Amino acid sequence: MMKKKVIITVCVICAVLLAAGLAVFQYLSGRVPQNPAGTVGNTAGNLYNNGLFCENDGYVYFANAYDSSSLYRMRSDESEMEKIAYTEVASINADGKYLYYYQGGSGSGTGLGFVLSTTGIYRMNKNKANDALCLDRVNGKYVLLADNDVYYTCSSDAVSLKKVSTDGKSKETLLELDILPVSVQNSTFYYLNNEENLHLMALDLTTNTSRQVLAEDVYMPIIEGNTVYGIDIHDNYSLISLNTLDGSKIRLDTGRIDLINVTDSYIYYQTSGNTPQLKRVRRDGSDMEVVVDGSYSNINATSQYVYFTQFGSATPVYKTPVSGPVNVTTFDRASQAAMAELNKNIK
Repeated sequence: MMKKKVIITVCVICAVLLAAGLAVFQYLSGRVPQNPAGTVGNTAGNLYNNGLFCENDGYVYFANAYDSSSLYRMRSDESEMEKIAYTEVASINADGKYLYYYQGGSGSGTGLGFVLSTTGIYRMNKNKANDALCLDRVNGKYVLLADNDVYYTCSSDAVSLKKVSTDGKSKETLLELDILPVSVQNSTFYYLNNEENLHLMALDLTTNTSRQVLAEDVYMPIIEGNTVYGIDIHDNYSLISLNTLDGSKIRLDTGRIDLINVTDSYIYYQTSGNTPQLKRVRRDGSDMEVVVDGSYSNINATSQYVYFTQFGSATPVYKTPVSGPVNVTTFDRASQAAMAELNKNIK
């Protein structure tokens, strides 16, 4: 009898331990890990251009324009391409475990896909497309992951800058301003003060306080160390670089500039006027050259290519090597992958 009681007691203890272990496992597997300080989800240049490409941990996550901007991933050399979600995405960001993005429309499909019928800011597990969470159901854009918060503009009523924690548990409004919140360094946003004097401002994300950096009117600022690249509003929208320590300015191109993206070696930018061109120049202003004649947008860069489209058109998507000689071709692997997905669904 005693032996039987001992066996029952041991079984009960094992069951309790097993249940506790499962509960701990579920908690840990569902917990959103903290990011290292200085984590930034995508480059400012990409996010100014709708954040359609994002390189992280050996993969490039991108909105495939040939497949209704559905979420795909590939290696930087365009190998191992696959569709991972059947939903329209933009402003793609990434950290070690998750993708963060703006969902602008509904998706449909099977397999790894999932259906989302509302717009908003979303977090998705990189390896589990059905593990997705809406962090905020808003009409917005310019999503940026910085450290352990997601920043975005919201245009549901008056345009404002908001943030939500990566676990979705806290949310707040930071500024009642229409700014482009994508240029960040050392937990500080750099932005154009469009409420007063258009000067270059900085918002400390730890204290939520703003300060003026320079009395310069810089649109689309991209901060790199002590240098800011951007568009000088009061000098014919020319391409400039600014030293934040001494305020010195260098004009890199005197023509009117509409869009920019900064890579390790070059600044890629779109000019306007009678002869619009997509051009590139080294950061010091040397080796300026035309990439292609015409008006282009969605200038997104990875470690190997710069991708872009004609202004007003989603396709075709063009590309050129990010460094080395200019060689403009079309992003054929993306269109081939989209066609393969279509044929798969038809079967």
